[in-house]
Amino acid sequence: MPHYQESESLTTERRDKMVHAPSVNTDDYDLEEDYVEDSPEATPKHGTSVQSGWAAAAELLKPKGDYPNDFKFTESLQLVKFLEDGPFALYEQHWLDRSEGKRSFTCLKHECPLCDILGDKPRGKFAFNLMVVSQEGMPVQILTAPSGLGRDLKLADDDPLRGPLQKFYWAMSRHGTGPQTRYTLERVRERDLADEWDLDSEVVDAAVAKAVLYGPETVYMTPRSELLTIARSLVS
Repeated sequence: MPHYQESESLTTERRDKMVHAPSVNTDDYDLEEDYVEDSPEATPKHGTSVQSGWAAAAELLKPKGDYPNDFKFTESLQLVKFLEDGPFALYEQHWLDRSEGKRSFTCLKHECPLCDILGDKPRGKFAFNLMVVSQEGMPVQILTAPSGLGRDLKLADDDPLRGPLQKFYWAMSRHGTGPQTRYTLERVRERDLADEWDLDSEVVDAAVAKAVLYGPETVYMTPRSELLTIARSLVS
């Protein structure tokens, strides 16, 4: 994921207008030719808008309001094992209504066309590595949590009786949709695996030891040139 540098061709006056206020005059929004194209396989570089760890989460944990994720919540409790105490990627995400339907885009933060042209406010996302231990094969999955669930996980991680996240197992479920969405997050001790979940803790531990974790590079950054085209099309 490239770290975008500001073009020398931008005057201070134009730069200030772009950064500090949404603009519907898209002709004023320059497309520099030296921006590097992203790809799903791109390796993140220092300074991207995707960060890691709880220390960077304070701003995103503020209430702001979901993005389809690899881990699928159900109304029935699923037993999971977090493979790290904190999120491996923190970022903000735009959801846009387009002719082909609703689609999400990772916010570039620095000179993001969706922020500057559309005035769209992105929402915080928190990506965790976890394992659904009740699932056959116990694959590593990505839980992409919205801000509300992110706050709940942060509280659980900080709680001296419940945390850190990686220490215990967790039974999770989701009920409702939209603003009525509610999540269940129940701590499960290792000693309860056999009696309550019919699981062998040694088998689970062996799977955890061999787990290959995802990193920030899995969060796709749409090229700025494409975001600029999308933003212009939506205000034209």
